[in-house]
Amino acid sequence: MSPKTIFASVALVIALGSLEKSIVTTPLPIIGEELGAGQALTWVVTAYLLAATAVLPVYGKLSDIFGRVKMLNISVVLFLLGSVACAIAQDLPTLVAARVLQGIGGGGLIALAFTVIADCIPAREVGKYQGYISAVYAASSIAGPLLGGYFAEHLSWRWVFWINLPLGALALWMINTNLKHLSKGRDSRFDWAGAGLLMTITTLLLLLMSPDIAISQISLIIATVVATIIFMIVEKRVPDPILPARLFNLPGYMISVLLIMCSQLLMFAVLVYLPLQMQWQHGMTASASGLIMMVFMMSITSGAYLGGKRIARTGYYKSLVVIGFAMAVVAVFLLYQGMLMTVALAFAGLGLGLTLPSLNVVVQNVLPPQDRGIGLSMFGYGREFGGAIGVAFCGALFHIKVPVLVGEGSAEGLSQFDPIALGQGFTMTYGGLVIVALVSLIVTVVCLKAQPLSTDVAKPKRSYKQESLD
Repeated sequence: MSPKTIFASVALVIALGSLEKSIVTTPLPIIGEELGAGQALTWVVTAYLLAATAVLPVYGKLSDIFGRVKMLNISVVLFLLGSVACAIAQDLPTLVAARVLQGIGGGGLIALAFTVIADCIPAREVGKYQGYISAVYAASSIAGPLLGGYFAEHLSWRWVFWINLPLGALALWMINTNLKHLSKGRDSRFDWAGAGLLMTITTLLLLLMSPDIAISQISLIIATVVATIIFMIVEKRVPDPILPARLFNLPGYMISVLLIMCSQLLMFAVLVYLPLQMQWQHGMTASASGLIMMVFMMSITSGAYLGGKRIARTGYYKSLVVIGFAMAVVAVFLLYQGMLMTVALAFAGLGLGLTLPSLNVVVQNVLPPQDRGIGLSMFGYGREFGGAIGVAFCGALFHIKVPVLVGEGSAEGLSQFDPIALGQGFTMTYGGLVIVALVSLIVTVVCLKAQPLSTDVAKPKRSYKQESLD
């Protein structure tokens, strides 16, 4: 089967995952007003990211053992059940719980889709197909803020979840029609204890970052340390651990995971908090802020497309990561200064977009076929974990200056902030992001080593090996 057919079969899965990340951001203030969310509003985003991040390694390892198709089916079905639960939720706790269920399904969408692509396309050619991936992201990510704003203002914010049902049904049909040959796995016992501990550690880390948790930080730190120690002990004793130690020795792998985490931290911080600033501080509507955020999403797509094409032609990727983070430093500094918002969004999007195909080809290039599922899922884990940390990290910085919501819990609570405190809160947030972007740039220059990219795949008999790299 040709790689284009395989890609088309998972394109809708990628669209579902990317659409869900962006479509809910612009209606957030309206959701908060209807449900009386108050300061807990960001949990609508964080709950999904937390759940999706926690289950990523589980999907990756299970797909190595039981096959990609089975796990893709499970993830899509859980995602659709969660979408229905979100659409009918009548209060914030129910909505957050439904977002957790949706996240448990959503965690497997993009991770397994990229694993399928990696199974069938050599590392260097991934740059070329990154253009197709970028087109899917463009359609879904750009449509996300626009659809979210439109549904919230003209229909109902619940439509941001109902729209997943027809798309998910079509995705299931395409998966089971075109990807049957990827259903094989291997004979191995799944490391349930390690999976449970890894999910626990992820959850504790994210709760530790959140300003909305009543649990003391000391208790969370102690629980995280204890869970980490137990996890390390368990992983040494099982024959096929959920996180094989050999992954840490692969050249460039862990640096790429760290850098994609930083890239997504910056991306989600801007994606979530800039619309809030435009609506809360500047009084813009949800749809108007969605139009401005189109600049960001289109720039990310353009950066990923251009970066992928250059890698396909030349095989060089490190310079793209350096340029990408350098542009992110400039962009976030402009936001910190409150200058040239549209220009800053374009710079940030292009820069962060350049990092996506570059870091992805590093990981695919060094992973052996038997560890491709867990290896790419851990890369996706870093990507999702970075997004979740970005929201929580910005929330912690923001609430240093905006500790209490005026009229919290009321229908008008989200529009009655003190303007001075709001400005200080967003300035504090962007200042933290400047530091993250600068550290990422330094780590890239010092630690990321260029490696020759492979043109081979696990099964070289496929005809796409003859395709041009142009």
